[in-house]
Amino acid sequence: MKLASIETITEILPHGNADSLLICRVLGYQCIIRKVDDFKVGDKVCFIQPDTVLPDAEWATVFKAKSNRVKAIRLRNMWSEGIVLKLDTFPFYDFAPEGMEVSEIIGVRKYEAPAPQDLNAKGPLPFGIPKTDEERFNNIENLPFGELVDVTLKVDGQSFSAYRNGNAMGVCGRTMEYKLDSDNHFTRNFKQLDLEAKLIYAEGDIAGQSICFRGEQFGQGIQKNDNNPHSKLPVSVQFFSVWLIDERRYTYKGDPLYAFDLFPKIGLPTVAVLERDVILTPELIKKYAEDLETVNGTPFEGVVIQHAKGSFKVISKKYDSKK
Repeated sequence: MKLASIETITEILPHGNADSLLICRVLGYQCIIRKVDDFKVGDKVCFIQPDTVLPDAEWATVFKAKSNRVKAIRLRNMWSEGIVLKLDTFPFYDFAPEGMEVSEIIGVRKYEAPAPQDLNAKGPLPFGIPKTDEERFNNIENLPFGELVDVTLKVDGQSFSAYRNGNAMGVCGRTMEYKLDSDNHFTRNFKQLDLEAKLIYAEGDIAGQSICFRGEQFGQGIQKNDNNPHSKLPVSVQFFSVWLIDERRYTYKGDPLYAFDLFPKIGLPTVAVLERDVILTPELIKKYAEDLETVNGTPFEGVVIQHAKGSFKVISKKYDSKK
């Protein structure tokens, strides 16, 4: 997943509400730039994506005056996602090829919500289980337009995984595994949802599989902000994907172990399925990225769109701007 990279400006348009500003497009993102900076279509730029944290560096000072975290904002009633910088801001501009990842070089990092400090960590994620990093639609060159997809709610909480690999069982957060005999939200949810029994389910589709159930843990004290409806609920988990440990892959729509077919069978709660078997169109993406402020009467962080070859997230700009 890219955080900051060398990209090309593909389009520049008038702002409409400000003579001194312009709209430019980089990858699948819309960004607001200053007319005085004299960007042109085809220029290579350093593009910093939303959900990154800026470093203590001179070039970042003007952006950090508003927020340390890059996020969607409205500038004169137009959305801007990310930061576009001239390459000569940095010492590598003479040789940087398009697509080069530069986040470590310029010091930006992915935003991570502060993790509780009282959890009994056992170690990093085991057995090659990856972090749960869903790609934004903006970064995908060929979206499966015209295909049938499922639209699922993105819950604003913390990553939760429960796995079984042979006789080994465990529970994990986004980056680490926790001791099952410790007492915290992860282990309590593991027990309350009877995940040991679910993971060794012997009569159904998962018999014999080394498997990981992935979901989002939410509730009081988790990702607390005034706009997050899930942070006010009792602590629980809703599941959204299945990772096959031996095959090192997720299951997708149409797979026998597709999460939204499997979890209801074995009695595990899933994130809400907002639309099923709908055709993917640019209008569907825009609906959840820009048009809707609430789903079922409550604010929402975004959605994850599931298709036959993968999945991707669509973040609500209105929700992101209020974080």
